[in-house]
Amino acid sequence: MVAPIAGTGGISGIGGVTPSQTPERTQPGFAEKVGGALESVSEAERQADALAQDVAAGGETSVHELMVATTKATLSVELLVELRNKAIEAYQEVMRMQV
Repeated sequence: MVAPIAGTGGISGIGGVTPSQTPERTQPGFAEKVGGALESVSEAERQADALAQDVAAGGETSVHELMVATTKATLSVELLVELRNKAIEAYQEVMRMQV
């Protein structure tokens, strides 16, 4: 004959975690990383604009510094656009999947 199964004592007995507790995040999530990347691209554009205004006004910024900053901003925007394109492509691929 089979013995009856004993009770588990509830969820609160497992590792001291209660259902109302939420685990703390130690690493940023996807949304935070994307937000940080967008902010970084925006900051690169602002810096390039500020240097362009300084060069146009005859400030101390050299043309070399301006070209480096504008190239950095351009590459950042191009990378962001490619990431967006890949995300859209992945979304479309998931939507084509049959369930």
